[in-house]
Amino acid sequence: TLIDGVTCAADPCGAGNDDCGSATSVDAGTHAFDTTDASDSGFGEPDDSQCAGTFLDWTGSPDVWFKTVVASSGNLTISLCDPASYDTSLVLYQGATCDDLAQVACNGDTTVESGCQAYYSGIYDHPVTAGETYYIRIGGWLAATGSGTVRLEMD
Repeated sequence: TLIDGVTCAADPCGAGNDDCGSATSVDAGTHAFDTTDASDSGFGEPDDSQCAGTFLDWTGSPDVWFKTVVASSGNLTISLCDPASYDTSLVLYQGATCDDLAQVACNGDTTVESGCQAYYSGIYDHPVTAGETYYIRIGGWLAATGSGTVRLEMD
């Protein structure tokens, strides 16, 4: 319920993890997301030079945020492969808080996996350090929106 008894059903509240400060904490596994009611978090356009040629094309995309604290050093894989999903875009940041994030990876389109939607994003085998916090920002190509799943794997 919002102010003055207005409910989210009457006036959509948006996504619960619609900005960096409200990022949903996740561990390894598969987690649902939905950018349909999300807005542009105002964090700014990602630096697509880290993933040139992958069609990130953020364009003020409505986005949702997740964060994970890595238990041990190794490699992190983040996949948005989901045959029922939309044309996703993906950005990975590292930092203790939203005020000190540094973009460390991004992807617009990949072809690493099979059985996915036509255009999906993934960051594979990204080196991570134990105890560090990583923020995952999910949007869509040219501000596309929809639902899907994000899968995190550590090795």
